[in-house]
Amino acid sequence: MLWVGTSWKMNHDLPASQKYIQTLINNSRLLKNTKINFFVIPPFTSLMMFKDFKKKLPIIYGAQNMHWEESGAYTGEISASMLKSCGCKLVEIGHSERIKFFNENFLLINKKIKLALKYDLIPLVCIGEKKFEKNLLERKKILKKQLDYIFKKIKTNKKLIVAYEPIWAIGKNKKAANIDYCNESMQYIKNILSKKIYKISVIYGGSVDEKNYTEFVKSKFIDGIFIGRAALKVDNFLKICKEVSKL
Repeated sequence: MLWVGTSWKMNHDLPASQKYIQTLINNSRLLKNTKINFFVIPPFTSLMMFKDFKKKLPIIYGAQNMHWEESGAYTGEISASMLKSCGCKLVEIGHSERIKFFNENFLLINKKIKLALKYDLIPLVCIGEKKFEKNLLERKKILKKQLDYIFKKIKTNKKLIVAYEPIWAIGKNKKAANIDYCNESMQYIKNILSKKIYKISVIYGGSVDEKNYTEFVKSKFIDGIFIGRAALKVDNFLKICKEVSKL
């Protein structure tokens, strides 16, 4: 099963979200594909809007973050049960921006994954190396360290997605990793995780757009794409979804 989706990050207020959702509904025939899971990860404020239109939307939606505790005095945070009540099917965990700006660490990411699995939310876990770690040996060393800490004492037959996002490829005016580079990393990640996570999908994210998505979805080592700013415009997202369905 192929995964094709996007995270809006801190973009789209309610009017913009409604317009985006309505356009998806109007083009729902493009999103009905038994071999592809299309997904959108909006801000928390738009989750209930997605729930309201859930029956008309042939896509999966989820949240950009959640807390590692089930409830408590954590002002401003969102719990797994809250996400479930909003109809979420997946939750993004461990994005490099969460680590950079909010000081998240591997221990907290590990706790979040365990809690997401407990609540039957599909964890979409982000990993990736920095620019000075691009050398294959150094890259493998860094990826293994991340995987060992993040998935410590986690063994499951539930669905789990790893988004391989090289940190140096994330952001405006950045370039995606080339396909050979990606394939090396993807194979390595799968070899490590397949021993303890039986339904693992590894997708690529990092400057994916309408010009370069094809080589990623055609690769036998890559299980999908995670699109950022290129899918903030719904027409771009639909265009990619439509073309991927033809491949």
